[in-house]
Amino acid sequence: MGTYRRINVASGRSLEKLAHYSRAVRVGDMVLQSGTTAIDRRGDVRGVGDVAKQVETIMTIAEWSVARAGGTLGDVVRSRIYVTDIGVGADAGRALARYFRDVRPAATLVQVNRLARPEQLVEIELDAVDGAGAKARRVSSGRAIEDEYAYSRAVRAGERVYVSGSTALNARGVVEGQGDLYRQTRSAMDTIFWALEQAGASREDLVYTKTFVTDLAAAADYTRAWLEALGDVRPTSTLLGVPALIHPEMLIEIEAEAIVGASRTRRDFYTQQQREKPRGYARAVQIGDWIWVSGCTSMNAAGKPQASGDWAAQSDLSVETIRWALEQAGATLDDVVRRRVFTVDGANVNRPPGQGPAWFAKSCPASLGCRIAGLARPELLVEVEVVAVKGAHAGIEWIAPDAIDVLDRRSA
Repeated sequence: MGTYRRINVASGRSLEKLAHYSRAVRVGDMVLQSGTTAIDRRGDVRGVGDVAKQVETIMTIAEWSVARAGGTLGDVVRSRIYVTDIGVGADAGRALARYFRDVRPAATLVQVNRLARPEQLVEIELDAVDGAGAKARRVSSGRAIEDEYAYSRAVRAGERVYVSGSTALNARGVVEGQGDLYRQTRSAMDTIFWALEQAGASREDLVYTKTFVTDLAAAADYTRAWLEALGDVRPTSTLLGVPALIHPEMLIEIEAEAIVGASRTRRDFYTQQQREKPRGYARAVQIGDWIWVSGCTSMNAAGKPQASGDWAAQSDLSVETIRWALEQAGATLDDVVRRRVFTVDGANVNRPPGQGPAWFAKSCPASLGCRIAGLARPELLVEVEVVAVKGAHAGIEWIAPDAIDVLDRRSA
């Protein structure tokens, strides 16, 4: 187990303390920015009705918090944009592109159902790697959309490869396989494999994937294509139903990460009955001290959903599965550095932040939470995924909020 410099940055927003997360987290040479919206310390949303203004506000917060963690926006290798209306997706993407015209990170943009406040139009996550601005290898597929929104199809920083959310959009700007989720899945996977090859990685090096689909009822077609594409490879996976992607013809978007050489050193973990394996994913994947855990729900080892209708109980069962998976890799919940919570729209969140088990009170990882259209089974209300680093719990440096919020300094 290695020793990693760990910094947790607090911005002074009240939910950070209640929900046990940090605005930004450094672990080793990486800085992870939490999902951030245009909310100030008083709880007011800046730029109501103006997605470009909200992006500007978010990036002001991000620039400050990433810097406090010892990083820079120039080293960002991945961005994720979650909008509540795909109609403002292009404006959000262009607003973010102004910050990354020369950086060209990997990127994903999807619509979700809701954020914490109805006035919030967009939430953005960022990953940065020290020195990536100067040393990273960026892969372009030649698609015009990449230039328009200032992103790369893939970015390689050291041995890590970040692949953008990929769809069935071809180089001519046409969505292939319209109305056919099987064909669109195969097309997206072909793009991912091509990007990995260009970055010096292979399909066997995949460690993480997240899939967004607009019609969960057709998930069987996705699974068939997924299994055919992956063969024997089993990365972690989270499957989410969302209302829309950037083009109405798109049915699926898949983002991925790989570690060059992972095929030789990876450890894949499965629950007791290995129900994940025939579905094309592992419960967790470990490379060295890094551990990726697939989205976990209230499904038991036999594949039966538990705690029907009880969001809080399902959340706890999800985290119990995460804890078990981390223990198999020799880690604990205190080693978690990033957490994401996806709640089905319409679910009754029957426990407010700050109540219930304090699972992440010691680690306060980077975090994101939003409402989505659905999960793999209709009984499921919430899915939780994490990334952990063995030993990341030790010697955390806690950075307190500045006396004056960066948003107030900028507006003064």
